[in-house]
Amino acid sequence: MAAPAAMASESPSAVPVAYGDLNLSSPHDSAVLLHRLHEASLEACGASDASVAAYRLSVERSACYRDSMDRAVASVGAPTVSQLYGGRALASN
Repeated sequence: MAAPAAMASESPSAVPVAYGDLNLSSPHDSAVLLHRLHEASLEACGASDASVAAYRLSVERSACYRDSMDRAVASVGAPTVSQLYGGRALASN
């Protein structure tokens, strides 16, 4: 597995995120989508649920993760999601 610093220069893999079940004008549902995007961005950049916490945190701090989240939030195009995201990194759960 590549180190997070190396992944910053690579294009992340596409990870589909379903959100048809969410009302994106709702702050709660927008937060749910942001969590889904967070997990998908981690996966796209090389981390998974099975990754150790330190590795997940390292990936979360990478340019790959930030770029992935920025692109994903922009592609959704929902004002409430964009407002809640505000370009900030999300805390890991």
